[in-house]
Order: sequence, then structure tokens, then C-alpha cells
Amino acid sequence: MITIALRLLIWCLLSADLGTTNVAIGLAVALALPQARHSRHLPLRQLFRLLLACLVAIPVAYAEAVRLLLRGPRLEGRQEASPVTARGSALLTFLEVFRITLTPLTIALGVERGGRAYRIHRMGRPLPPGEGASGTELP
Repeated sequence: MITIALRLLIWCLLSADLGTTNVAIGLAVALALPQARHSRHLPLRQLFRLLLACLVAIPVAYAEAVRLLLRGPRLEGRQEASPVTARGSALLTFLEVFRITLTPLTIALGVERGGRAYRIHRMGRPLPPGEGASGTELP
């Protein structure tokens, strides 16, 4: 039931329409998508923590987008590691990666160190005047 509700929520967020017809279509799509055959116990505390983190990431994403508009595109990129906190559930892993990639100028590149950390590419500090963002190298 939680999976269907999250699928419907993602549908509504992607379509940006809460009309009756759109919600009915989203519910049909959520029900039509295949369900996991071997469902594991979903830790609700971890699920709610990740859902809250995703909701908090939305205003943070808007703030970073405004900051980007004000500063301009001259940014330096770097790679960093973020520990994996969601284990054992594809839904929890999806929510964690969704939270990472929701933030502007940030994307999850993969998993490193035997599945203990996500490799993240994050654009950061503004470059000094005269340097272009396309020529920067990551450490």
C-alpha cells in the first residue's frame, strides 16, 4: 500500500496536476506497475526519515536554484562521498538517491567502498574571475 501511495505521489509531482482525472490515471499507473514478489519488512522509521529528508530537500533545492541564478554558472565541481543509510529495500534506496539528485547541481554517480557510500558530484564554490567552468577537473 505504501508503494502505491509513493508511486501516486511521484506521479502527481511529475505531472503537477491534482485534478480528479490525473489522480485516477496516476492510480491506474501505480496499480499497473509490477509489485515486488518477495517484499521485505519495510522499516517505517527509516521510511519516514527519508520522506522527511525528501520534503526538506525541496525548499533547499529552490534556495540553491535562486543562489545559482544570482551568482551565475561559474562553479567548480568536486566529488565527495555520502554514507548509504538505506539498506535492504529498493524503495528506501530510491528515496535516498532521489533526495541527492533533487538538489540542483548535485547528482549521485554510483556506490563505492563495497556499498557503504554514494559517490556524489556536487558543484560548489564560484570560480575566480577569468576561469571557465568547463575546464575544471575533479580531484
